Amino acid sequence: MAWARPLVAAGYDQLRAAAVAQCQAIDPSASQSGLAFNPDGYRSFYLRSECMQNAAVQFRDDTLCDQVRQRRSLFWSSWGYSATRCRDLVRQGRLDDGRELQEMKARYATGGMRLADFRIMRNGNGRDFDIIPVFAGRDGHGYETTFEILDPDAGNAPVLLYSSGHYVDPTSLLQLYVTQAEVRQRFPAFRLNRSYAVRATVRFDVGNGGQAGYWSNAFIEQIFPLRERTQTMTKQVVF
Repeated sequence: MAWARPLVAAGYDQLRAAAVAQCQAIDPSASQSGLAFNPDGYRSFYLRSECMQNAAVQFRDDTLCDQVRQRRSLFWSSWGYSATRCRDLVRQGRLDDGRELQEMKARYATGGMRLADFRIMRNGNGRDFDIIPVFAGRDGHGYETTFEILDPDAGNAPVLLYSSGHYVDPTSLLQLYVTQAEVRQRFPAFRLNRSYAVRATVRFDVGNGGQAGYWSNAFIEQIFPLRERTQTMTKQVVF
């Protein structure tokens, strides 16, 4: 069965806020020193500054570097945790992330999976529905797939049929199951044997970078905008 993941997960802002709160809970005066076996520059530091610098680097947010204080020590080097060092590490992280996103963008442009067609048919139980998307392309990757009924009554919001994440490659044969009860719950006016406009939206999922360095939506948008990694297709479907 194809890999799938829920679309609801902790986002960049939530993760960053939790990390910052954890750092702010540390006593500003708490410190360590005399760490002879640590690398040069990291042998004396404030614990809160250590935490805040790690958060700044992890979330590529140099505004957090303003809260990093160097602990001056006569005998132990301490430049490793400082506002200057923090900003240098954040800058390098952003450069690395930018290259990674550019590589993703180039691969998608030359061989990414694209939605070629889709159909919706009755499930084998005769009651529910299977959505069967057809993809063309070369490079497997994760995609967010969403299918909506466009309500014929003008002004009404689209009705969600299905939304989840899937790994898609040239061998993928997705068959996405939707119950009739779910459709009727979201769309009380729904009728069988009637034609509705259905919109498919397939979005290349760049992720959020991971623990080594999380990416904000604003950062991703600068390099690989949502419009460049989103495809839509609308068809009339008889349910």
